[in-house]
Amino acid sequence: MPNLGAGIYLLILWEIFWKGVGLWKSAKKGDLIWFLAIFLINFFGIIPLFYLWKTKQLDGVIKDFQNFFKSLFLRFQKK
Repeated sequence: MPNLGAGIYLLILWEIFWKGVGLWKSAKKGDLIWFLAIFLINFFGIIPLFYLWKTKQLDGVIKDFQNFFKSLFLRFQKK
């Protein structure tokens, strides 16, 4: 796999720029619904959560997180 560091940074900057412009313009225009949609949908990962829920994969992800944190807790508890 090639080093994608610079490409990832460019995509992050692209995302930040357009999200910022969308938030700025919607706030200036007073479009509260659009502002909240742009901010919350991206910020809380609603689209990936909806996908995981809709495809019935969310329970598996939650169990994986629970197992990870349980093992992490047990590892620190032993020390």
